[in-house]
Amino acid sequence: MDNISRQFAVIMAGGSGERFWPLSRRSRPKQLLSLADGKKTLLEQVVANISPHIPVKQVFLATGDFIAEAIRETHSDIPPENILTEPFKRNTAGCLVFTAAHLLARYGGDGSDITMAVFPADHHIGNPEKFGTVIKAALAVAEKESALVTVGITPNRPETGYGYLETAATPLSGSGSIPVFPVLRFCEKPDLKTAKEYIATDRFFWNSGLFFWRLSVFIEELDRVAPEMCMSLKNMAEALGNNDRHKAMAIFKKLDNISIDYALMEKSKSVLAVSGDFGWDDVGAWDALERTFPGDEEGNVTVGEPILVDTRNSIVYNESGAEDMAVAVIGIEGLAVIVSDDGVLVVPKDRAQDVRKVVEELKKRNAKQL
Repeated sequence: MDNISRQFAVIMAGGSGERFWPLSRRSRPKQLLSLADGKKTLLEQVVANISPHIPVKQVFLATGDFIAEAIRETHSDIPPENILTEPFKRNTAGCLVFTAAHLLARYGGDGSDITMAVFPADHHIGNPEKFGTVIKAALAVAEKESALVTVGITPNRPETGYGYLETAATPLSGSGSIPVFPVLRFCEKPDLKTAKEYIATDRFFWNSGLFFWRLSVFIEELDRVAPEMCMSLKNMAEALGNNDRHKAMAIFKKLDNISIDYALMEKSKSVLAVSGDFGWDDVGAWDALERTFPGDEEGNVTVGEPILVDTRNSIVYNESGAEDMAVAVIGIEGLAVIVSDDGVLVVPKDRAQDVRKVVEELKKRNAKQL
């Protein structure tokens, strides 16, 4: 294979998006919603951002059985055979082991001639051109170095909702116009005081969840820090190569339900971060809309033509639109008001993460609005 043909993109699209209830549902999670662009879903956006750099025929998408058909109907141009369905939830580590096994089974070899570029399906990219430049740089580093490569986002505020990376103060020599730093540690979501301390040092970046590596390096590092998971990957690849999906899924089912950060990235001693500044945002909860949609002169973000009276710094989302549903708010500030066909949510923007608690209660009630 030539240098381009051995680069594959992997989109992780298995999340349920509970924090975007009442719009996000089991059969239509957030990656199938237009939460950063009035015309494209989050999934369509990530494909559009990747495809100028990695051909769509070399894009794989890992998702759950319960939404696979809905994803196929999005007309994202991803080949149907590249949509990989996971029968069980096994978090991002399981997702990437699952995908790596499919790549090994399909293309053979030890993975040294395969480079994976991993993208979450729920991120907003404000500057696609800069994003493309960083992707190319990250792929080049991954193909040159025996390391796991991520992208560290230059923070522009002391954000408490994101994880951070601490890097060495000095970039690698010869890393060019886009600095590449050794990663010293991964940091959990901090409190405000700690977040301010982080960004004051110029050595901390937001953890983007973007990953780049040669498949052989991924396997080697996984074998070093999580040998049982690595063995499962190899056994799954062998089963898939023998067209024994039943055996492969039985192996997958036994994987730990753990994130790739916990399983691998935080334990590896060979992690590099490419510096990125391209208008990145993790579209994780309703408050993200004020960063991805334009606001009015009162700081409000509106979708679906709601009526606002004496309202400031709020998010009002009318899924049905003004023709089918009249939504009005009066005298509110700092709230998110979300109206779907069969659900209404009112929450302070700074408590948007707590929407999961509502979903948990609805599950207990066996409510149909899930």
